[in-house]
Amino acid sequence: MCNETGVDYMLLVDTAVLAGEIMLESGAEAYRVEDTISHFLKTAHLKHAQVFVTMTGIIATLSDPSIEAITVVRRVSKRSTNLNKIYLVNDVSRKFAGQELGLKEAFSELKQIRRKEQYSLAIKSGGIVLTSTFFCMLLGGSLYEIIIAAIVGTFLAFLMWAGRKIGLQGFLLDGVNTVLVVFASMVLCYFIHIPLRNDMVIIGGIMPMVPGVAITNAIRDTLQGDYVSGGARMMEACMEAASIAFGACIGILLFHKIV
Repeated sequence: MCNETGVDYMLLVDTAVLAGEIMLESGAEAYRVEDTISHFLKTAHLKHAQVFVTMTGIIATLSDPSIEAITVVRRVSKRSTNLNKIYLVNDVSRKFAGQELGLKEAFSELKQIRRKEQYSLAIKSGGIVLTSTFFCMLLGGSLYEIIIAAIVGTFLAFLMWAGRKIGLQGFLLDGVNTVLVVFASMVLCYFIHIPLRNDMVIIGGIMPMVPGVAITNAIRDTLQGDYVSGGARMMEACMEAASIAFGACIGILLFHKIV
């Protein structure tokens, strides 16, 4: 659907919603996603350009007395944290609004951004291992405790990879991983005949799963007046935190029952 100037309104809405999808999947706040989509839609200079975003979906509408209304609804079911993709989408949005990019070029670039893998599995796994190691060090762990935390971090990286392969995600994946990580930490500390503090190794091991970004985004959405997304994000973060705490309890109890 085009106007006299040749603007494809359907493609414009699809491009705007694709930008929002990438940002939402990458952990952006709802108000930031709405702002980016609005920048795209307003370039049509039509009477109505509305967008509504929650953490699980996007609704965008473009309408005017001169055209038939266009409404696109997209559900977003996967979420992670990727600030680089958020930056890249914002960059495309600014260039498009400033007429440095055409509509087709913007759509093509967004598709490339969505397919882009910034880091390999090895680098992601290394980040998990280093997070576990350095948090144990930060909390005052001894050399042996730091080494065990690194081993546990390696085990956690494998569990996260395996969990995604079999389709586990969210708080369920965190809960199962926590049980296994805590159990493995206590087993390693038990069989090494050196005085070690289990809590240092356990805390280091579970830190990569702590939902810090989710809590921050929930607060930012709430402060922006987006109570639906803010409340949903806070609920998700609380469920993840509760699953980690519950998983730690199960792991400790399991160790004492078996060993």
